[in-house]
Amino acid sequence: MKRKGNLYENLLKMENISKAYNEVCSHTRNKKKVRNYKEYRCIYISRIYNILKKRKYVVGKYNVFTIYEPKKRIIVSQNIQDKVINHLISRQILYPALIPCLIDENVASLENKGTRYGLELAKKFNFACKVKYGEYYILKCDISKFFASIDKEILKSKISKRIKDKEALEIVFKVIDSQEEGLGIRKYDKSSIGNILLK
Repeated sequence: MKRKGNLYENLLKMENISKAYNEVCSHTRNKKKVRNYKEYRCIYISRIYNILKKRKYVVGKYNVFTIYEPKKRIIVSQNIQDKVINHLISRQILYPALIPCLIDENVASLENKGTRYGLELAKKFNFACKVKYGEYYILKCDISKFFASIDKEILKSKISKRIKDKEALEIVFKVIDSQEEGLGIRKYDKSSIGNILLK
């Protein structure tokens, strides 16, 4: 598969920034914050555009806290600017470069491949396995603290094999290296990043 180029320029398109901004606002639960984001929308979008245009993006500090529902989990949060830029990186750089190399049966957080699509696939495979094997077993597993234990150098090496745009790689690597341990990346990126690592 060819390495993808000319990806960074997609971050500078106003329609892409605006769409990412709207999606981040729709996923923000704090209604007071959402009102503030909408009121100063033009200022935020203009600031993000200028930072990306001048290639001066610096990843902001993370807000890290622990929750215990239903099990202990470490949550990483960012400010609105970082969330929008992170979202842009996912949609305009990582998705075009990484998703084409995944198998069709991968349904993790992909557009038009949600729970219903996954259930239909499961029924299809269940039927095929019953016909072929009669009795069979399914392995259900979870990799403990997977994103917290990612080797960043291996991850960057794999991403470099899919992306040739140096500016795109630079901003992706900034996000990857922005936390001392693990992967400080939002949920939009995790499925594609995780799958490319397991490939």
